[in-house]
Amino acid sequence: MPPSLKPAWAEHDRVAKAVPAAIRETLGAYFTPRETALRVVHEALGKSLQAQLPLILDPACGAGSLLLAAIEWASVQKPQWVAPWLAGKAVGWELDRNIAAAARNVLTVAGKCLGVAAKPKIEQRDALMSTDREIADVIVANPPWKSYSGRHAQDITPERRAWLARTYGAFAGWPASHTAFAELSARLIKRQQARIAILLPHQVADLQGYAPLRRSMANLVTVEQVVDLGEDAFAGVTEPCGLFVLSAGKGDISGAAWVARADTGIVEKGLLRHQPLPEASFGDIGVHTGNAADALIGTRPEPGALPIREGKDVQPFALDKPRLFLRKVQLNDGFYARIAPIQRFKDTRIVLRQTANRPIAAKHTPQAYFRNSVLACFGAPDHDDDYLIALFNSEYAARLHRNAFRDARQETFPQVKIEHLRRLPVPSRRAAGKIYDDIVKLSRALQAARGDNPALQAQLEALVTKAYGG
Repeated sequence: MPPSLKPAWAEHDRVAKAVPAAIRETLGAYFTPRETALRVVHEALGKSLQAQLPLILDPACGAGSLLLAAIEWASVQKPQWVAPWLAGKAVGWELDRNIAAAARNVLTVAGKCLGVAAKPKIEQRDALMSTDREIADVIVANPPWKSYSGRHAQDITPERRAWLARTYGAFAGWPASHTAFAELSARLIKRQQARIAILLPHQVADLQGYAPLRRSMANLVTVEQVVDLGEDAFAGVTEPCGLFVLSAGKGDISGAAWVARADTGIVEKGLLRHQPLPEASFGDIGVHTGNAADALIGTRPEPGALPIREGKDVQPFALDKPRLFLRKVQLNDGFYARIAPIQRFKDTRIVLRQTANRPIAAKHTPQAYFRNSVLACFGAPDHDDDYLIALFNSEYAARLHRNAFRDARQETFPQVKIEHLRRLPVPSRRAAGKIYDDIVKLSRALQAARGDNPALQAQLEALVTKAYGG
């Protein structure tokens, strides 16, 4: 096993927390946590199109999280790449001089952890002013999420706005730093066997306002994958985040919604090949507090009160500890609520978050009451619960859900509904074949890790995709 990079990550996190809020706001800077950073680099590098060392570039590197994640990935998967990357073949651009210096230090600490002499190539520069073209084999990026429309229109000078609109067609359509950075990234990758993995608002995929961005990039890249990372992928941004994996090549110049190549016909193929679970496998039994929420729900374990979960307590492969309590009270006249018998909650084997734009599931243990922002799965004949948890949490099921149920993509209140789950195709044990048990094992490992293992997630995703016949 390679040496731990914990000291380098600790230094990155220290820097991220130390940046004043005013500077964050000015830059639109949101620092990428380790788990998300590792997912980005795995998608960028895990399907490497070349055996030789790629030049990797982060044009908005911040404190160096994505480059550090690339070093960590390579220390396991491609150890021979570590020294060259730390010697300048992994490049970062950063606008703020102090943050750029911090990124150099983070990567220097990584070199010390790995026993490698490090001379990180972090350049302090305004990336959007770059005239470079086709210089990188791989680009990883979490560009500034800063919009210049509405109340933020005054955050940019008229001269800068006009120049960006002339230079980047994407910015002319939706004036935001992340739109210009996305187009820049497409210009910077080489035209042969190059790849981009970039974090952007998930709505970039299909919102009409982002059509100019999709058109501006179509002559340069094609969409390989769109991974829905959900809300709160990194601190400071609550809107749903997407990980967009793009490769050099010509795409759709119409500006139509981006559909990953793997999503073409995904619903039809899924419905034709596989049956959904029995309707009785799912139920909407959560406590509906009606107009009596104040009387029924407390924040302290009062005498007779029992723990009760809510939707945000359900994480992929893991349950958070209940933070609320269901009081045992007699409601006065005029108040109403719906509470299913306790046995229904005891029969629930898997819980799913209701307010989300994709299935998010965990084993219902330890058992507790839950509110109506949680949906119940009672399991299914001939299926292991861990197998179902793996499928529900997979990106493949998320893509099926997004493509089959457009109402799940509501901007303000996306939902996973009972009728969605009852129509979601699930590969049988026979269809999955010998990989059924492998999926179960990986699901259990991810539950033990509380979902925090990008390498296992990638392995599981490959097996789930194979089970579906994708």
